[in-house]
Amino acid sequence: MRADPRESVTHRPDTCSQRVPWPAEMPRASRLAVELCCGMGGIGIGLAAAGYEVVCAYDAWAEAVAVYNHNSPRPVAKECDILSEAGRRMIGNDSRCLRGIDLLAAGPPCKGFSQIRNGHHDRPNPHNQVLFAIPEYVALLQPRLVVIENVPDLARHRGGQSLRDLLRRLERPGPRGLRYRVQQGVYDAALFGTPQARRRLLILGVRHGAGDERLPPASPDLGPLYAALRHGGAVPDGLRHYQDVLADPSDIMMTTAAQALSDLPMLDPGEAELPRPYAMRAVTAYQRAIRSGAPDLLRDTRTPSVRDETVQRLAIIPPGGCARAIPPEKLNSLSRRFDSAYRPLELPRVSSRSRSGKGRAGKGRGASRRTPRAPERIVGSSR
Repeated sequence: MRADPRESVTHRPDTCSQRVPWPAEMPRASRLAVELCCGMGGIGIGLAAAGYEVVCAYDAWAEAVAVYNHNSPRPVAKECDILSEAGRRMIGNDSRCLRGIDLLAAGPPCKGFSQIRNGHHDRPNPHNQVLFAIPEYVALLQPRLVVIENVPDLARHRGGQSLRDLLRRLERPGPRGLRYRVQQGVYDAALFGTPQARRRLLILGVRHGAGDERLPPASPDLGPLYAALRHGGAVPDGLRHYQDVLADPSDIMMTTAAQALSDLPMLDPGEAELPRPYAMRAVTAYQRAIRSGAPDLLRDTRTPSVRDETVQRLAIIPPGGCARAIPPEKLNSLSRRFDSAYRPLELPRVSSRSRSGKGRAGKGRGASRRTPRAPERIVGSSR
Protein backbone atom coordinates (compact mmCIF):
# COMPACT_ATOMS: atom_id res chain seq x y z
CA MET A 1 0.00 0.00 0.00
CA ARG A 2 1.45 3.36 -1.04
CA ALA A 3 2.18 5.80 1.77
CA ASP A 4 0.05 8.91 1.95
CA PRO A 5 2.35 11.86 1.02
CA ARG A 6 0.54 13.98 3.61
CA GLU A 7 2.14 11.89 6.34
CA SER A 8 5.60 11.45 4.81
CA VAL A 9 7.29 14.66 5.98
CA THR A 10 8.36 14.68 9.61
CA HIS A 11 11.13 17.27 9.88
CA ARG A 12 10.59 20.27 12.14
CA PRO A 13 13.65 22.45 12.74
CA ASP A 14 14.70 22.94 16.34
CA THR A 15 16.17 26.32 15.43
CA CYS A 16 12.71 27.89 15.01
CA SER A 17 11.42 28.40 18.53
CA GLN A 18 8.15 30.23 18.02
CA ARG A 19 5.36 29.44 15.57
CA VAL A 20 3.47 31.88 13.41
CA PRO A 21 -0.26 31.35 14.13
CA TRP A 22 -1.85 29.32 11.34
CA PRO A 23 -5.52 30.17 10.64
CA ALA A 24 -6.84 26.62 10.76
CA GLU A 25 -5.93 24.18 13.51
CA MET A 26 -9.06 22.27 12.56
CA PRO A 27 -10.24 18.90 11.25
CA ARG A 28 -9.24 18.22 7.68
CA ALA A 29 -11.20 20.36 5.26
CA SER A 30 -13.14 18.90 2.38
CA ARG A 31 -11.33 21.12 -0.12
CA LEU A 32 -7.80 19.93 -0.77
CA ALA A 33 -4.99 22.06 -2.20
CA VAL A 34 -1.44 21.54 -3.46
CA GLU A 35 1.19 24.31 -3.56
CA LEU A 36 4.09 24.73 -5.95
CA CYS A 37 6.81 27.25 -5.03
CA CYS A 38 5.26 27.43 -1.58
CA GLY A 39 8.02 29.48 0.04
CA MET A 40 7.65 29.93 3.79
CA GLY A 41 3.88 29.56 3.75
CA GLY A 42 2.36 32.95 2.94
CA ILE A 43 -0.02 31.54 0.35
CA GLY A 44 -0.59 28.49 2.56
CA ILE A 45 -1.83 30.72 5.39
CA GLY A 46 -4.26 32.37 2.97
CA LEU A 47 -5.49 29.02 1.70
CA ALA A 48 -6.09 27.79 5.24
CA ALA A 49 -8.01 30.97 6.06
CA ALA A 50 -10.16 30.36 2.97
CA GLY A 51 -11.01 26.84 4.13
CA TYR A 52 -8.54 24.71 2.17
CA GLU A 53 -6.33 21.95 3.52
CA VAL A 54 -2.90 21.98 1.90
CA VAL A 55 -2.00 18.31 1.55
CA CYS A 56 1.35 18.79 -0.22
CA ALA A 57 3.59 21.80 -0.77
CA TYR A 58 6.86 21.97 -2.72
CA ASP A 59 9.76 24.40 -2.89
CA ALA A 60 13.42 24.19 -3.89
CA TRP A 61 14.55 26.38 -0.95
CA ALA A 62 15.32 24.06 1.98
CA GLU A 63 15.20 26.81 4.62
CA ALA A 64 11.78 27.97 3.42
CA VAL A 65 10.47 24.41 3.56
CA ALA A 66 11.72 24.10 7.15
CA VAL A 67 9.94 27.32 8.17
CA TYR A 68 6.74 26.21 6.43
CA ASN A 69 6.72 22.89 8.28
CA HIS A 70 7.57 24.53 11.59
CA ASN A 71 4.50 26.79 11.42
CA SER A 72 1.90 24.65 9.67
CA PRO A 73 -0.44 22.31 11.58
CA ARG A 74 1.16 19.37 9.74
CA PRO A 75 4.58 19.28 8.05
CA VAL A 76 3.36 18.90 4.47
CA ALA A 77 6.12 20.83 2.66
CA LYS A 78 8.93 19.05 0.80
CA GLU A 79 12.17 20.24 -0.73
CA CYS A 80 11.65 19.80 -4.45
CA ASP A 81 13.01 21.39 -7.63
CA ILE A 82 10.08 21.19 -10.03
CA LEU A 83 12.41 21.68 -13.01
CA SER A 84 14.42 18.54 -12.21
CA GLU A 85 13.67 14.95 -13.09
CA ALA A 86 13.82 14.05 -9.39
CA GLY A 87 11.22 16.73 -8.67
CA ARG A 88 8.93 15.47 -11.42
CA ARG A 89 9.21 11.94 -10.06
CA MET A 90 8.47 13.07 -6.51
CA ILE A 91 5.31 14.95 -7.45
CA GLY A 92 4.33 12.21 -9.89
CA ASN A 93 4.57 9.61 -7.14
CA ASP A 94 2.61 11.80 -4.74
CA SER A 95 -0.08 12.45 -7.36
CA ARG A 96 -1.09 8.77 -7.31
CA CYS A 97 -2.39 9.29 -3.78
CA LEU A 98 -3.80 12.77 -4.37
CA ARG A 99 -7.16 12.38 -6.02
CA GLY A 100 -9.80 15.08 -6.07
CA ILE A 101 -7.47 18.07 -5.71
CA ASP A 102 -9.64 21.17 -5.66
CA LEU A 103 -6.92 23.79 -6.06
CA LEU A 104 -3.33 24.02 -7.31
CA ALA A 105 -1.72 27.26 -6.10
CA ALA A 106 1.65 28.49 -7.33
CA GLY A 107 3.81 31.50 -6.50
CA PRO A 108 6.75 31.02 -8.89
CA PRO A 109 9.79 33.35 -8.81
CA CYS A 110 9.18 36.83 -10.17
CA LYS A 111 12.80 38.03 -10.39
CA GLY A 112 12.95 37.76 -14.17
CA PHE A 113 9.81 39.87 -14.62
CA SER A 114 10.11 42.39 -11.77
CA GLN A 115 10.64 46.12 -12.30
CA ILE A 116 13.67 45.87 -10.00
CA ARG A 117 15.53 44.61 -13.08
CA ASN A 118 15.69 48.26 -14.16
CA GLY A 119 13.93 47.68 -17.45
CA HIS A 120 15.93 44.61 -18.55
CA HIS A 121 12.85 42.38 -18.73
CA ASP A 122 13.61 40.56 -21.94
CA ARG A 123 17.00 39.14 -21.01
CA PRO A 124 17.11 35.37 -20.40
CA ASN A 125 16.61 34.48 -16.75
CA PRO A 126 16.64 30.89 -15.42
CA HIS A 127 14.03 31.76 -12.78
CA ASN A 128 11.45 32.27 -15.54
CA GLN A 129 11.49 28.58 -16.42
CA VAL A 130 9.68 27.76 -13.18
CA LEU A 131 6.58 29.74 -14.16
CA PHE A 132 6.42 28.12 -17.57
CA ALA A 133 6.65 24.63 -16.00
CA ILE A 134 3.36 25.13 -14.11
CA PRO A 135 1.10 23.86 -16.97
CA GLU A 136 2.98 20.54 -16.88
CA TYR A 137 1.90 20.05 -13.27
CA VAL A 138 -1.64 21.18 -14.03
CA ALA A 139 -1.76 18.33 -16.55
CA LEU A 140 -0.33 15.91 -13.97
CA LEU A 141 -2.57 16.83 -11.01
CA GLN A 142 -5.66 17.96 -12.98
CA PRO A 143 -7.00 20.19 -10.18
CA ARG A 144 -10.42 21.75 -10.41
CA LEU A 145 -8.92 25.23 -9.93
CA VAL A 146 -5.51 26.78 -10.61
CA VAL A 147 -4.28 30.03 -9.06
CA ILE A 148 -0.91 31.55 -10.02
CA GLU A 149 0.53 34.73 -8.50
CA ASN A 150 3.28 36.92 -9.99
CA VAL A 151 4.23 40.55 -10.58
CA PRO A 152 2.21 42.77 -12.97
CA ASP A 153 5.28 43.29 -15.17
CA LEU A 154 4.86 39.72 -16.37
CA ALA A 155 2.22 41.18 -18.71
CA ARG A 156 4.85 43.22 -20.56
CA HIS A 157 7.63 40.63 -20.66
CA ARG A 158 8.62 40.10 -24.30
CA GLY A 159 5.93 42.55 -25.32
CA GLY A 160 3.25 40.48 -23.60
CA GLN A 161 4.11 37.28 -25.48
CA SER A 162 5.24 35.40 -22.36
CA LEU A 163 1.88 35.88 -20.65
CA ARG A 164 -0.06 35.01 -23.80
CA ASP A 165 1.96 31.79 -24.20
CA LEU A 166 1.39 30.85 -20.55
CA LEU A 167 -2.37 31.43 -20.74
CA ARG A 168 -2.61 29.43 -23.96
CA ARG A 169 -0.80 26.48 -22.39
CA LEU A 170 -2.96 26.66 -19.25
CA GLU A 171 -6.11 26.54 -21.37
CA ARG A 172 -5.03 23.22 -22.90
CA PRO A 173 -2.30 21.74 -20.66
CA GLY A 174 -2.90 18.15 -21.86
CA PRO A 175 -3.72 15.29 -21.80
CA ARG A 176 -6.26 15.40 -24.59
CA GLY A 177 -9.63 16.71 -23.48
CA LEU A 178 -8.31 18.53 -20.38
CA ARG A 179 -9.26 22.18 -20.76
CA TYR A 180 -9.42 25.21 -18.48
CA ARG A 181 -11.18 28.55 -18.67
CA VAL A 182 -8.47 31.07 -17.80
CA GLN A 183 -8.65 34.67 -16.53
CA GLN A 184 -6.08 37.13 -15.26
CA GLY A 185 -6.21 40.43 -13.38
CA VAL A 186 -4.05 42.77 -11.29
CA TYR A 187 -4.93 43.33 -7.62
CA ASP A 188 -3.51 45.72 -5.02
CA ALA A 189 -2.96 44.31 -1.52
CA ALA A 190 -3.51 47.85 -0.19
CA LEU A 191 -7.24 47.35 -0.85
CA PHE A 192 -7.28 44.29 1.40
CA GLY A 193 -5.99 45.96 4.55
CA THR A 194 -2.25 45.62 3.94
CA PRO A 195 -0.35 48.83 4.81
CA GLN A 196 1.69 48.55 1.65
CA ALA A 197 1.10 49.30 -2.03
CA ARG A 198 1.72 45.88 -3.55
CA ARG A 199 0.15 45.05 -6.90
CA ARG A 200 0.12 41.44 -8.05
CA LEU A 201 -1.03 39.63 -11.17
CA LEU A 202 -3.37 36.71 -10.44
CA ILE A 203 -4.26 34.00 -12.93
CA LEU A 204 -7.29 31.79 -12.31
CA GLY A 205 -7.97 28.60 -14.23
CA VAL A 206 -11.23 26.64 -13.87
CA ARG A 207 -11.46 23.15 -15.32
CA HIS A 208 -14.19 22.97 -17.96
CA GLY A 209 -17.45 21.66 -16.53
CA ALA A 210 -16.17 21.81 -12.93
CA GLY A 211 -17.30 25.23 -11.72
CA ASP A 212 -18.21 28.80 -12.57
CA GLU A 213 -15.70 30.66 -10.39
CA ARG A 214 -14.42 33.96 -11.74
CA LEU A 215 -11.99 36.61 -10.61
CA PRO A 216 -13.53 39.81 -9.19
CA PRO A 217 -13.00 43.10 -11.01
CA ALA A 218 -9.34 44.11 -11.06
CA SER A 219 -8.13 46.72 -8.59
CA PRO A 220 -7.93 50.31 -9.77
CA ASP A 221 -4.51 51.85 -10.25
CA LEU A 222 -4.00 53.87 -7.08
CA GLY A 223 -0.69 55.33 -8.26
CA PRO A 224 -2.24 58.74 -9.07
CA LEU A 225 -3.74 58.87 -5.56
CA TYR A 226 -0.39 58.16 -3.93
CA ALA A 227 1.34 60.71 -6.16
CA ALA A 228 -1.23 63.36 -5.27
CA LEU A 229 -0.86 62.69 -1.55
CA ARG A 230 2.93 62.69 -1.78
CA HIS A 231 3.21 65.96 -3.71
CA GLY A 232 0.14 67.80 -2.44
CA GLY A 233 -1.64 67.63 -5.78
CA ALA A 234 -5.29 67.17 -6.67
CA VAL A 235 -6.72 63.68 -6.15
CA PRO A 236 -8.52 62.41 -9.28
CA ASP A 237 -12.31 62.33 -8.87
CA GLY A 238 -12.50 58.57 -9.30
CA LEU A 239 -10.06 57.98 -6.43
CA ARG A 240 -11.45 60.35 -3.78
CA HIS A 241 -13.38 57.55 -2.12
CA TYR A 242 -10.11 55.71 -1.51
CA GLN A 243 -8.58 58.88 -0.09
CA ASP A 244 -11.42 59.04 2.48
CA VAL A 245 -11.04 55.36 3.38
CA LEU A 246 -7.28 55.72 3.74
CA ALA A 247 -7.69 58.69 6.07
CA ASP A 248 -10.12 56.86 8.38
CA PRO A 249 -8.22 54.92 11.08
CA SER A 250 -11.40 53.01 11.96
CA ASP A 251 -11.75 51.57 8.42
CA ILE A 252 -9.60 48.48 8.01
CA MET A 253 -10.16 48.24 4.25
CA MET A 254 -7.08 50.43 3.73
CA THR A 255 -4.32 51.11 6.23
CA THR A 256 -1.54 53.70 6.17
CA ALA A 257 1.92 52.94 7.49
CA ALA A 258 1.24 55.28 10.42
CA GLN A 259 -2.02 53.50 11.27
CA ALA A 260 -0.13 50.21 11.30
CA LEU A 261 3.08 51.23 13.08
CA SER A 262 2.35 54.12 15.43
CA ASP A 263 1.95 51.83 18.46
CA LEU A 264 5.42 50.28 18.03
CA PRO A 265 8.54 51.58 19.81
CA MET A 266 11.25 53.34 17.83
CA LEU A 267 14.54 51.46 17.86
CA ASP A 268 18.06 52.48 16.96
CA PRO A 269 20.29 50.47 14.60
CA GLY A 270 21.94 47.43 16.17
CA GLU A 271 19.36 46.79 18.90
CA ALA A 272 19.40 43.28 20.36
CA GLU A 273 16.53 40.81 20.29
CA LEU A 274 14.48 41.45 23.44
CA PRO A 275 10.78 41.24 24.31
CA ARG A 276 9.58 44.83 24.28
CA PRO A 277 6.33 46.55 25.31
CA TYR A 278 4.21 48.50 22.87
CA ALA A 279 4.78 52.25 22.80
CA MET A 280 1.09 53.01 23.26
CA ARG A 281 -2.36 51.44 23.32
CA ALA A 282 -3.97 50.31 20.07
CA VAL A 283 -5.75 53.28 18.49
CA THR A 284 -6.57 52.12 14.95
CA ALA A 285 -8.67 49.27 13.55
CA TYR A 286 -5.53 47.62 12.18
CA GLN A 287 -3.72 47.76 15.52
CA ARG A 288 -6.72 46.42 17.43
CA ALA A 289 -7.10 43.53 14.98
CA ILE A 290 -3.39 42.68 15.03
CA ARG A 291 -3.13 42.80 18.82
CA SER A 292 -6.29 40.80 19.48
CA GLY A 293 -5.16 37.63 21.26
CA ALA A 294 -1.48 38.54 20.81
CA PRO A 295 1.10 38.52 23.65
CA ASP A 296 1.58 41.71 25.63
CA LEU A 297 5.23 41.96 24.57
CA LEU A 298 6.61 42.29 21.05
CA ARG A 299 9.04 39.76 19.59
CA ASP A 300 11.41 39.91 16.59
CA THR A 301 12.73 43.29 17.72
CA ARG A 302 16.36 42.93 16.69
CA THR A 303 17.45 45.65 14.25
CA PRO A 304 20.37 45.45 11.81
CA SER A 305 23.54 47.45 12.31
CA VAL A 306 23.71 50.51 10.05
CA ARG A 307 26.76 52.66 9.42
CA ASP A 308 26.67 56.27 10.62
CA GLU A 309 27.23 57.38 7.02
CA THR A 310 24.07 55.56 5.97
CA VAL A 311 22.05 57.09 8.80
CA GLN A 312 23.20 60.56 7.68
CA ARG A 313 22.12 59.81 4.11
CA LEU A 314 18.71 58.64 5.27
CA ALA A 315 18.22 61.82 7.27
CA ILE A 316 18.45 63.80 4.02
CA ILE A 317 15.72 61.86 2.20
CA PRO A 318 12.15 63.10 2.72
CA PRO A 319 9.36 60.59 3.48
CA GLY A 320 8.52 58.75 0.28
CA GLY A 321 11.74 59.93 -1.38
CA CYS A 322 14.71 57.84 -2.50
CA ALA A 323 18.45 57.96 -3.14
CA ARG A 324 18.01 60.60 -5.85
CA ALA A 325 17.47 63.18 -3.08
CA ILE A 326 21.03 62.69 -1.76
CA PRO A 327 23.42 65.42 -2.95
CA PRO A 328 26.46 64.20 -4.93
CA GLU A 329 28.95 65.10 -2.21
CA LYS A 330 27.16 62.73 0.20
CA LEU A 331 26.92 59.79 -2.18
CA ASN A 332 30.49 58.48 -1.77
CA SER A 333 30.17 56.14 -4.78
CA LEU A 334 26.58 55.10 -3.92
CA SER A 335 24.62 54.42 -7.11
CA ARG A 336 21.34 56.30 -7.58
CA ARG A 337 20.14 54.29 -10.55
CA PHE A 338 17.29 52.59 -8.66
CA ASP A 339 14.38 54.70 -7.44
CA SER A 340 13.68 52.07 -4.76
CA ALA A 341 17.09 52.50 -3.07
CA TYR A 342 17.12 54.11 0.39
CA ARG A 343 13.38 54.74 0.39
CA PRO A 344 12.07 55.48 3.93
CA LEU A 345 8.49 54.92 5.00
CA GLU A 346 5.97 57.59 4.12
CA LEU A 347 3.77 57.22 7.16
CA PRO A 348 0.67 59.21 6.13
CA ARG A 349 -0.08 56.86 3.23
CA VAL A 350 0.17 53.25 2.19
CA SER A 351 3.89 52.62 2.02
CA SER A 352 6.24 51.00 -0.41
CA ARG A 353 8.97 48.82 1.10
CA SER A 354 10.89 50.29 4.01
CA ARG A 355 14.50 51.39 3.64
CA SER A 356 15.22 52.95 7.00
CA GLY A 357 18.12 53.39 9.38
CA LYS A 358 15.85 53.24 12.41
CA GLY A 359 13.81 50.12 13.03
CA ARG A 360 10.30 49.49 14.21
CA ALA A 361 9.90 46.64 16.66
CA GLY A 362 8.09 43.71 15.16
CA LYS A 363 8.62 44.83 11.57
CA GLY A 364 12.07 43.44 10.88
CA ARG A 365 13.16 39.95 9.97
CA GLY A 366 10.52 37.42 10.98
CA ALA A 367 8.02 40.17 11.83
CA SER A 368 5.04 38.82 13.72
CA ARG A 369 2.46 41.20 12.31
CA ARG A 370 0.21 40.06 9.49
CA THR A 371 -2.69 41.62 7.63
CA PRO A 372 -5.72 41.18 9.88
CA ARG A 373 -8.42 41.17 7.27
CA ALA A 374 -9.65 37.68 6.41
CA PRO A 375 -8.88 36.98 2.74
CA GLU A 376 -11.90 37.43 0.52
CA ARG A 377 -12.65 34.57 -1.82
CA ILE A 378 -11.01 35.23 -5.16
CA VAL A 379 -13.18 32.55 -6.63
CA GLY A 380 -16.89 33.18 -6.59
CA SER A 381 -18.38 29.80 -5.75
CA SER A 382 -17.50 26.21 -5.00
CA ARG A 383 -18.79 22.83 -5.88
